[in-house]
Amino acid sequence: MKSIAQRAGVSVATVSRALSGRGRVDPATRERILRIAEELGYAPDMAARSLVLRRTENIGFLIHAIQSLSPHTFYGEILTAVERELRRHRYHLHFAMVEDETLPPLIKENRVDGLLLVGCDLSPTLIQSLKERGIPLVLVDNHLPGVDSVFTDNIGGAFQATAHLIRLGHRRIAFVTETMDNLSFRERFEGYRQALEAHHLMFDPELVAEGERGFEGGFAAMNRLLERTRPTAVVAANDPTAASAMRAIRARGLQIPKDIAVVGFDDDPLAVHTDPPLTTMRVFRSKMAALAVARLLDLTKNPEQPALHIRIETQLVVRQSCGSPLIPS
Repeated sequence: MKSIAQRAGVSVATVSRALSGRGRVDPATRERILRIAEELGYAPDMAARSLVLRRTENIGFLIHAIQSLSPHTFYGEILTAVERELRRHRYHLHFAMVEDETLPPLIKENRVDGLLLVGCDLSPTLIQSLKERGIPLVLVDNHLPGVDSVFTDNIGGAFQATAHLIRLGHRRIAFVTETMDNLSFRERFEGYRQALEAHHLMFDPELVAEGERGFEGGFAAMNRLLERTRPTAVVAANDPTAASAMRAIRARGLQIPKDIAVVGFDDDPLAVHTDPPLTTMRVFRSKMAALAVARLLDLTKNPEQPALHIRIETQLVVRQSCGSPLIPS
């Protein structure tokens, strides 16, 4: 730090404020200090730093092991956005996967200043036990009373998707999902039901089908549905479900959207590559990550705040899987 100060022509205290991101430093001076620090290969002694500051400057990312963090998956994209956002705030990301209510070492050993609890598969009992330990935490893509959360407006998004199909003239609209054992999918089902009710269409349980967890869930659900009835349109609980449901529709010699229109949810990267390209509800993952990080960092500084619940709206993205308005027969 002395070498940086000499090169930059400032005091060591100014260098310290610039590198920590805390305290007032002229923006041009800060930029010069950061550039010199990078040239000199400066890296802070994190162990000493955590003793002085009484914090680790680490944030934990906790997710259930059932979920995938591969690139271009829903939670993989959230992880990437969270890491990018934390790096901007000069924090470090540590992630752990859990299968039950056992606490991972990063929590037992107090190695993080706060936690992002990601997805709705984490046990409410685990979440409550973490809250009782006094660790600042924010739920991402999940919500519980009394716990800070950032989540998608699943009900509103599914309502909009279903209403879009109704505007196109569809009246026999089905709902397919991997499973109802998932908060997001249950909320999307509720949005579908609310849209039918708002447009004076009777809900028919025969038009609802579950498959199984994973990418083949929609294929199984759509086959079960088509074995007993024939809708003119389908709302799928997410895009992988929609894509595999479309495969099941084509396997029976039916055309999309001529015979059955399809709407997905999430606007995953695969949505533009289905045949035909998928109409879907866009979920703003990067926005979700940025808001969750901002709220968590605020909680690490001011933990005694009432819980804040941030609901993020979705956006209808119209592609070719719904086609033109139906012509009344």
